[in-house]
Amino acid sequence: MTILPFFLFGLFILAVHIFLLSLSSGGSCNELALPRAEWSAAAVVKTFNIKSTLIIVPVLVLWGCSAEQSRDTPRAEPQPKQFLLGGISWIDPYAYMVDLEHPDTVQYLAQEQKYLAERTESWGPTLKQMMSEVNAQLSTERKTTPVVSGDFEYHSEIRKGNQYRVFYRRQKALDGDQQVVIDLNELSNGADYYTLGGFSISLDERTVAFTEDRTGDGNHTLRLRDLDSGVVTTIAEGVGPNLAWSGDAVLAVHKKTNSVIEHFRDGQKVTLYRETDPAFSIGITTARDRKTVMITSESHRATEIWVLSPGGELQLIAPRQEGHRYRLMIGADHMTVLSNYRRAEYAIALIQEGEVDPRDWQFYELDLPGSVVDFEYFDKHLLVQVRNRLRDELVLIEPATGNQQSILSAGAGESFRLMQPSYGVEPGFQVRKRSLIQPELRYRLDVFEKVAHEIGSDSAPENYLSDQYRVEEHWLPARDGAEVPVTLVYKEGASLASRPLYLTAYGAYGVSLPIVFDPTRLPLLNRDFILGIVHVRGGGDLGDGWHSSGRHMSKKNTFNDLVDVANKLVEFGIGHPEMLSARGASAGGTVIGVVANEAPTLFKVLVADVPFVDVITTLLDPKLPLTESDILEWGDPDVPADANYLFEYSPYHQVREQAYPYLLVQASRNDGRVGMHEALKWMARIRERTTGGALQLIDIQDHSGHLGASDQYLRRRKQALEYTFVLRGLGLED
Repeated sequence: MTILPFFLFGLFILAVHIFLLSLSSGGSCNELALPRAEWSAAAVVKTFNIKSTLIIVPVLVLWGCSAEQSRDTPRAEPQPKQFLLGGISWIDPYAYMVDLEHPDTVQYLAQEQKYLAERTESWGPTLKQMMSEVNAQLSTERKTTPVVSGDFEYHSEIRKGNQYRVFYRRQKALDGDQQVVIDLNELSNGADYYTLGGFSISLDERTVAFTEDRTGDGNHTLRLRDLDSGVVTTIAEGVGPNLAWSGDAVLAVHKKTNSVIEHFRDGQKVTLYRETDPAFSIGITTARDRKTVMITSESHRATEIWVLSPGGELQLIAPRQEGHRYRLMIGADHMTVLSNYRRAEYAIALIQEGEVDPRDWQFYELDLPGSVVDFEYFDKHLLVQVRNRLRDELVLIEPATGNQQSILSAGAGESFRLMQPSYGVEPGFQVRKRSLIQPELRYRLDVFEKVAHEIGSDSAPENYLSDQYRVEEHWLPARDGAEVPVTLVYKEGASLASRPLYLTAYGAYGVSLPIVFDPTRLPLLNRDFILGIVHVRGGGDLGDGWHSSGRHMSKKNTFNDLVDVANKLVEFGIGHPEMLSARGASAGGTVIGVVANEAPTLFKVLVADVPFVDVITTLLDPKLPLTESDILEWGDPDVPADANYLFEYSPYHQVREQAYPYLLVQASRNDGRVGMHEALKWMARIRERTTGGALQLIDIQDHSGHLGASDQYLRRRKQALEYTFVLRGLGLED
C-alpha cells in the first residue's frame, strides 16, 4: 500500500496545526519545540494540553513515512506512577521496568530484540565485513613481557583457539619448563561469562589465590589453587575483586558487610576491618615488601588507610578528613604518601611511624614540571610521574640533594603507567608507555644508572605501519571560557574538513579515559574517520580541579564541553559538519543522553553503552551498591537544590517531543552498576516522544556485565554492530 496519501494528509494536518499555533502565540512557531520540562504537578497536566495532542497526529503519520523507522516500532505499555520529592512532582510512565521479570517488561524487551534483528537483517554483508576486519586486527596469539617476582618470572598468553589467558611461571635462574599458574580457559569450564578479578602468589610461592566473576554482576568468588597438585578450593562467595596475602592467610573484601575478612587455609575466618559508612568503599593491596597489606577505605572526598604486618595489629596512617585524599607507599625502612593536604594537586611526604596527623608530615619541596600523578620510592631516589597539560614525564629525584633528571617524556596521545617493582635484588623497575598509534612499550628503569631500557612491546597487527597515522592535541574554548583538551587520531590522506568525526567522552569520578593502542579502531581509521577523546570536565585528566569543575552542581560543564568541542572542531576545519558522531559508556552515557536531548541536531549518530540515564531514580535507591558514593559525585536528591539541578539534565526525565538522531543503546543484562532497566526505560521514552524518523536501536547483551562480555566473539560482534550502525547513520555504508 502506497504511503503517499498518508504523507499528504500528514502535511495538511501539520500545516493546519502550525496555523492554529501561530494564532495563539502571536504568529510564533516556537511552541512546536517542547520547552524544558518543569517538574510540577501543573506542568505534568500542561504537557498533555490540546496543542500537544494536535502535534501527535501528524507526527505519527510522518513517522510511518520514514526510510529508517518502521511502522512496527516497539512500544512499551505506559503505567504512570507519580513521584514526589522535596516539593518536586513528576510522573514516571515506565517505573515498572526496574523489575526485569515484570510481564510488560518482558514483552517490551522481546519487541526490542525482534526489532533489532529485523532492522539489522539487511546489514548482513556490512556486518560480516566489519566482523572480519575487527577480528583481523587482533593477534591470534598474545604474550606479555615476563615480570620477576621472588624466585620466578611470570607471563601470560592467549593462544590460538583460546578465549582466555593462561598465566605461567618459570624459575628465573633456570631455562626449564614453564608451569601453569592459572588457566582461565580451564577454570571457566564453558561458562557464558567469566572474568578474573585478581590473583596473588603466597609468600612460600606454593599457592595462588584468585577471585573470579561468573555472571558479570561484580560479585566474585575467592578460590585457592595448589601449584603442586593443581587442586582448586573455594574459600568465599560474594567478595570484591581485590585480595592479598598476609602471612598464611588471604584477605578479601566481603561486599555484603563491607568488611575485610582474613581467611586461613584451615577454614578459620577473622574480621579485620568493617566499614560502616556506605559512601566509602574498601580496597586491599600488598606493599612492595610482599608482607605488608594496605587496607584503603575511600570515598570521592576522603581517604583512610590502615596497614597490617603479618602477626601484627592494624596501624592507622591518617584518619579520614573531609577533602583529604592520600596514597601510601611502603618501602623497606620508610613510608611515603602522595597527599593533597598541603595543595590540591598533591605533594609527596615522608612520614614516621605513629605520625597520623598530616600537619606533622615532612613534605618534600620539589620543583616539578607539572602536577604529581604517581610515584615510587627507591632507597635514596624518588621516581615521580608528573603531568603538564596532558603530557606525562618521568622524573628521578634525589631528595637529599635536590638533584632531578628527566628519564622519559610522553608526546601527544601517549601516557605512562608505573608498574609494581620487581621483587628480588634487581634495582630495576617496569614502566609501560602507552600510545594511541603504537603497541604498548615496556621499559625497565635503573635508578642507579638513571636510564630506561626498552625490554619489549605488544605485537602489532600484520602489515600495520604506525607512521601512516597521526595524533593531534587541541585545546578549545568552552562557552564559559575554560580550555578543554581533545586528542585526535586519524590516518593520513583526505582533507580533515571532509572526514567523519567520531568523539568519545566520559567525565566523572575523576577518571580518565585510557590512552591505549586499540587495533579494533583500525576499521574506522582506515575509512578516513577522525577519532577523538574529549577530556571533558569531571574526569581526572587535569587533576582534582578538573574533576571538581565537572561534578555535583557543576556537572553541566561535562555535557557542555562535548558540545562546545565538537562545534569548535568543525569551525576549525576538523570533521564534516554533516558527519559528526559520538559515543559514551556508563557515566559517559549520561553525556550522550544529555546531548541527545539538548543538541539533537549536532550529532547525526550517537552511541550510548551501559548508559547511566535514569539519574534521579537510581540515586534515590539506597539498595544499590554505589548509591551513597554516587551521591557525592552527582548530588543528593533529598536536598531540594540538588534535586532541581539533577532534574534539569537527567536524560530520562528530560526526553522531549523532538526529532532524535540515530541512536544505538547497548546494555548488559547482568550489569551490577547500571541496571539494564535504565536503558530500556530511556529507549521506551524516546520511542514515545520522538518526532523524527532516524533509527533508534537497543542491543541487549545477555551474558555480559558492566564492562561487556568476557567472550571475545561477543565483544567483537558488539563492536562490529556499533561500527556498522555509525556507518549507516552517516550514510557511509560500503
